[in-house]
Amino acid sequence: MQRVIRILFLLFFIVSYCFFCRGVWENRKHVRDSAPAPYVIPSKFSRMLALGYKGPLSDFLFLKISTFIGGRNISGKQMADHDWAYVVSGLSVVTDLDPYFVDPYFLAEGLLAWEANKPEQANDLLIKGMESRKFDWRLPYFVGFNYFYFLKDYSKASEYIMQAASLSGSPDYLQTLAARLAYYGGRSKTALLFLKEMLLEARDPLLKQRLQLRLKALEGAAMIEEALEKYRRDQGRDPNKLSDLVLFQYLQSLPEEPYGGHWVILKSGRVFSTSKFVMGIPNKK
Repeated sequence: MQRVIRILFLLFFIVSYCFFCRGVWENRKHVRDSAPAPYVIPSKFSRMLALGYKGPLSDFLFLKISTFIGGRNISGKQMADHDWAYVVSGLSVVTDLDPYFVDPYFLAEGLLAWEANKPEQANDLLIKGMESRKFDWRLPYFVGFNYFYFLKDYSKASEYIMQAASLSGSPDYLQTLAARLAYYGGRSKTALLFLKEMLLEARDPLLKQRLQLRLKALEGAAMIEEALEKYRRDQGRDPNKLSDLVLFQYLQSLPEEPYGGHWVILKSGRVFSTSKFVMGIPNKK
């Protein structure tokens, strides 16, 4: 009988505890969901507080940032500008404490660039990471992608993709991608130098063949661009058609377009090909 009384008393205690604490848990949830972004202690003070344990403190701060973002996500509350400002400054401190810690750079790329629409801030962190993680091709690749996709700066994109492609372990496709971005960004001569260097290192026969084809196409584009620059300086305008470069002896002949396309001048004044430097694209004159 006493055992039954104890069990009933225990059940009564548990039910009472849950009843009285329900309001406390609800209030805690409300406070947690609506709490403002925490204050970030500047790096120079964080280094002092670490007392020689920068790695663990960096891990703790990164976990704190991740938990904050997760809390906002679970509650369904949108991240405000001041919330993202906390994430940016927090990740800056984390990477100051441990610049080799790769997770903050991935978080910057995955969230700041895509969700917060802050590719410039993401690139700032990634470029800082490149100073320490010189061996990691992913960081310059992310920077180049952000310049290409978000910022529409093809010249900068090609610069960083080229840097990524030159690092050990990077995918082979980055080599031709960098050259293509360089062409779209008005940096054909830079792309030529890059491709020539890559050809010296290329061992795969198929890759080498593709690089040689790309090189030939860019050599043709660079030749036409150089002739166009001379024509513009002399005539003060663009030619009506590319064949005028041959007619007025700026070129002996138009270079072959190895992908089977036709050279054209865009309204922007750039030289382009109807093939888009891809085999099998239908050509339109």
